Amino acid sequence: MSKQPDLIAILGDGISARCCTRLLERSGIRVSVDTRQRSGNPAVMLSEATLNLLNDCLGERLPTDQYHPITRRIVAWGNNDAVSIKHSGIALGAHQLNKLLPQPVSDIGADTAADFRVFAATPFPESSHQSFGKRIGSAAEVVLLCKEESNACWIESLDSGWIFLIPTAHGQGWLLGVGAKLDTLLSRSRYLQRRVVVAQPARAIFETAPRMLNRLSGPNWLACGTQAIAFDPICGDGTGQAAREAILAAAVIQALADRDCAETSCDKILTHYHSLLLASMRRHLRLCAQFYTSGGCTPWWQQQVSDLIKGFEWCSAQLEKLPEPKYELHNFRLIPR
Repeated sequence: MSKQPDLIAILGDGISARCCTRLLERSGIRVSVDTRQRSGNPAVMLSEATLNLLNDCLGERLPTDQYHPITRRIVAWGNNDAVSIKHSGIALGAHQLNKLLPQPVSDIGADTAADFRVFAATPFPESSHQSFGKRIGSAAEVVLLCKEESNACWIESLDSGWIFLIPTAHGQGWLLGVGAKLDTLLSRSRYLQRRVVVAQPARAIFETAPRMLNRLSGPNWLACGTQAIAFDPICGDGTGQAAREAILAAAVIQALADRDCAETSCDKILTHYHSLLLASMRRHLRLCAQFYTSGGCTPWWQQQVSDLIKGFEWCSAQLEKLPEPKYELHNFRLIPR
């Protein structure tokens, strides 16, 4: 890459793509955007911390007043009774998140030749990936029978999986099931079975186990977003992680643009990007293992923990092959340590 790249192409239309585009535009780098089709989640909950992170990325305060507030998280985990915990955030239904985010201001055509590409959607230059387990999820729209609880999300563990309720409006919401079929999980629920009625059969089926590309960067490209490195929804940090990836991606591109990059120097910066995301996956797998260890003691839960431990060990082995990080983030910029 030359010292001043003429154009960066962003391929995708999710959180990472939107945030990376805005960060690069704010730094004065020209960006073209190719908004590729993506399925997205049926519903998403954003914590106050994630909203603040998005505001920082986008350089403006998102208009969240029109979206459904969540003030409580109710947890029924393992053999424990349900516990209510204060929470501050909002819930959004299908496709509402993209409507909340501002559109890119760049008017450069997507087919313009670019010096560097950010892949935030498939197909990626490198398609091989690692999956850390197998946990099928499904989701369905539900009617809340206890409408006074419309401000509370629920998470409950069961013998063969777990369920998560996100209210998206007064008396309405989405129910996510991971593990067994959603109707099976709901029929065995201690709490949610008597609190919701499924409005329509589960229509969204997707993989929820953590996974990531084997290569997240290469000559003149890098990959980010939830299709490049996916977190388990049990941690509720997928959106925040996508924003953090965008911050790192934009900082890497800015570092490449700020330097007369010899090939070895560019390689070090891109290796730094890959190693930090690999380390974030390892931290995520360790946290997931704690949740799944305490969720139950049946073979289903034991298998999830085993897969997560193997994934943690795989990430550790990969990190041992990489050099120690040579840079750190400071005010959205990479600086040498």
